[in-house]
Amino acid sequence: MSRDKPLLRAIKLLSLIERNANGLRVTDMAEQLGATPRAIYRDLGVLEKLPVQLYTDKNGKESYWKIDPDFRNRLSIPFTLSELLSLYFAQDSIRPLDGTVLHDSLQALFEKVWANLPKPLFKEMVGLRGSFLSGIPAQKDYGVYREFIKVIQEAIEGRRVLQLLYHPRDRSPAERKVNPYAVHLRNGTFYLIGYCHLRKAVRTFVVDRMQKIKMTEESFPAQLGFSLESYLRHSFGMFREDLVRVKVRFDKSLTRYLLERCWHPSQKNKKLKDGSLELGFEVAGIKEIKTWILGFGSLAKVLEPGSLVKEVKDDLTRSLRFYAKP
Repeated sequence: MSRDKPLLRAIKLLSLIERNANGLRVTDMAEQLGATPRAIYRDLGVLEKLPVQLYTDKNGKESYWKIDPDFRNRLSIPFTLSELLSLYFAQDSIRPLDGTVLHDSLQALFEKVWANLPKPLFKEMVGLRGSFLSGIPAQKDYGVYREFIKVIQEAIEGRRVLQLLYHPRDRSPAERKVNPYAVHLRNGTFYLIGYCHLRKAVRTFVVDRMQKIKMTEESFPAQLGFSLESYLRHSFGMFREDLVRVKVRFDKSLTRYLLERCWHPSQKNKKLKDGSLELGFEVAGIKEIKTWILGFGSLAKVLEPGSLVKEVKDDLTRSLRFYAKP
């Protein structure tokens, strides 16, 4: 277990104790968590300071650690202590929703949970919250779109057609009628996914590009075959086009960084003899992956498809011309 996140380790330990009603020895906990007995005693100390009411039950020479059942029973909500602790420290994850009815509803839920926590435990959690988890900042102010998001929610629930005045990034504003299927938050941006009557296909709309929105009286049938997960499966971001195979070679200075995460479910890695890395993808369209590739500058080279090679070359040429201007 990591030494720089003692509270996270302690929550994991607490979850383990909760699952074993007969108690656990320190040696049992150390074995199951891959830790030393010394680390387990340290984490038990963290739990006792919260304070979680633990006790040891002697059986011969052995001591079995348990949670005081009276302490657990005093909680009037159906969560274990480790679940409550995890939920409390995860609440910063809703910050990108700030200003929306979604944020307000989730915050109200959190507050109801906290009201049922023993005061000493809650006070200690408040003091520790900012010391080991960093919040996720809200990248856009969706407070101004509060009513838009509320209307979208109601339209999805009631299966009602939406009338939009939508302003695409590279075109003039236009009226759209949409059967709303889902709302998705990605990288701080809200998207509406639904059937566009104009395009006669499922499309993705950026919420903050909507200038007007109205829920009509027109209804639409349930889209039983639609799955948001399936719809986005091949996208490199949020938008879908025809499937295309992309291959990119990266400088060796990026190899370790690029292998630290999976950039797309279809990703194929190939380390080359000179230390450079070749990544292969099968994605729905090239617009979003092109932006990602260009972000690596001279350290990335597109190998295929030829259409993407040309687009990247053209973008770089235009960039050079732009820099040449006084």
